[in-house]
Amino acid sequence: LVAGLLPERRLDSHKGTFGTALIAAGSLNYTGAALLAGTAAYRIGAGLVTLAVPEPLHAVLAGQLPEATWVLLPHEAGFVSGKATDTFLNHVHRATAFLFGPGMGNHIPTRTFIETVISKVKLPTVVDADGLRHLAQIEDWHEKLFPLAVLTPHAGEMSALTGLSKEEIQENRSEVACKYAKEWGHVVVLKGAFTVIASPTGQMTIIPVASPALARAGTGDVLAGLIVGLRAQGLDAYDAAVAGAYIHAEAGLLAAEDLGTTASVLASDILDSVVDIMSELED
Repeated sequence: LVAGLLPERRLDSHKGTFGTALIAAGSLNYTGAALLAGTAAYRIGAGLVTLAVPEPLHAVLAGQLPEATWVLLPHEAGFVSGKATDTFLNHVHRATAFLFGPGMGNHIPTRTFIETVISKVKLPTVVDADGLRHLAQIEDWHEKLFPLAVLTPHAGEMSALTGLSKEEIQENRSEVACKYAKEWGHVVVLKGAFTVIASPTGQMTIIPVASPALARAGTGDVLAGLIVGLRAQGLDAYDAAVAGAYIHAEAGLLAAEDLGTTASVLASDILDSVVDIMSELED
């Protein structure tokens, strides 16, 4: 099923064929989140990745991902500030999909930036990590997002969005994901063992993987990057979520197999294994 979802890569393709993923991510406390998400978007096949990061991060990150282009955002103590909105919006027209949230931190100026941006960016959207926690504080957030966004919460972030306890969510994962996907009008990727993907129309997929190899900081940034990379290439929201989550899970299993232990798998190992999973799917 996933192999059939992947975009065709014609011999006469160019970078524009495979879209541009615009990713707002990172802060001084979480520098690596932007790198992991941006690299993942490239590894899944996006033609161009533009990283919008607080300006102090650029010197650290640029040498590690020379393929990226950059939008340097005004900041307050290394976190995106509300003043960054105009700088960011000047680059939106070049993108075909938008991800925000990984590593952005929980500072109020960043929330101001997010609240302004979500009502103005008319692009297929993916929201992860701190972006979800900021949404939970914004009134009617689900109506302000561009239609059929992909939300990628773990149980804690889903708790912040819904008011349910983590225990309630974990005991009824499928039901909770489906209920809120319909209520919000967006695709929900409820992460964890046997990740649940639910659409507003009632579609649901469960990824048949549970592994401690994926229980590591940064793996969610990789997943969000994979999904926005697929959205940038034109996959619809539900298909991108299913394909991204499956490839992510299989890459985690393969990384653990290569290393001989689940305990030592890093998010960057999962990124490396994405290449092998993609190769298998294209055979």
